[in-house]
Amino acid sequence: MKSGCGTPHNCARWLCAALVAVLLLSALPLAAQMDTTVRKGPEFYNGDGSEVLMWRLFYRDNLAGNLVRPRTLPLDSLPDEVNLRLLKDSGGFCFPMRNIITSPYGWRDRWQRPHRGVDILLRTGDPVRACFDGVVRIARAMGGYGNVVVLRHENGLETVYGHLSKIVVKPRQKVSAGDIIGLGGSTGRSTGPHLHFEVRFQYEPFDPEWILDFTNYTLRTRRLHLDKTYFGISRPKDRRHPIFKADKSFVKERPVRSQPREVYYEVKNGDTLERIAMMHSTTVDRLKELNPKLKKAKAGMRIRVR
Repeated sequence: MKSGCGTPHNCARWLCAALVAVLLLSALPLAAQMDTTVRKGPEFYNGDGSEVLMWRLFYRDNLAGNLVRPRTLPLDSLPDEVNLRLLKDSGGFCFPMRNIITSPYGWRDRWQRPHRGVDILLRTGDPVRACFDGVVRIARAMGGYGNVVVLRHENGLETVYGHLSKIVVKPRQKVSAGDIIGLGGSTGRSTGPHLHFEVRFQYEPFDPEWILDFTNYTLRTRRLHLDKTYFGISRPKDRRHPIFKADKSFVKERPVRSQPREVYYEVKNGDTLERIAMMHSTTVDRLKELNPKLKKAKAGMRIRVR
């Protein structure tokens, strides 16, 4: 009577096939785990998000990473005045580095040139965090800035983080307020470890202290008023320094409700979730969070948008 394996050659071939099958089955959980890791990696901006409507108004969709200030705009090209919402109800805020200012914004008599940001004391290797939610426009070494990260935010502002010892983000990567974008250092034109921090609108800098309170490490206001007279740094006349304008730049806000008011929208013919999100300065994901059963926009449907 013949054995189940047949000849020794066939038996060996059967054993090899069984061993390969076992190895493949044992590798499946590892592959699934690796795939999950990839899916949980950083998100990147691909140019079609509804969360950047405001920046498209000012920059179209230009995310060039060659210069912090890609072009010099004449002051006449800036809006006479603009009110910017610094923080939405669903947005986050984080101080980039909690420490004292070692050099303020303005004219530097010692070097006879303008200083377009503030220098914040730190130690090499200290984590530097994103101030607001945004997208990385620049993440590389650049001249006097050393290793620099530039974030663009939905409202049209950009924040600049210079002299980093290490950069941990990539261009077009989405970041949230509080995410670590790099480690503090002294690269570029620097006399010691510190963070050079700038806030810019349409590539033009203004004093970060207009929005950041370095005494309490808080945001001074949720809405900011800017006009073209606030930009530009010139040599002070008669050794008089410019008036601090932050108190004039605040927009008075209504008292914050203890419970946010719910806002609803009735879907009309032709509406899509993307269009509704754009109309209400939110995202499709946020609409689905507020409306768990929402799959598709249908005319007559009443959905929560806030």
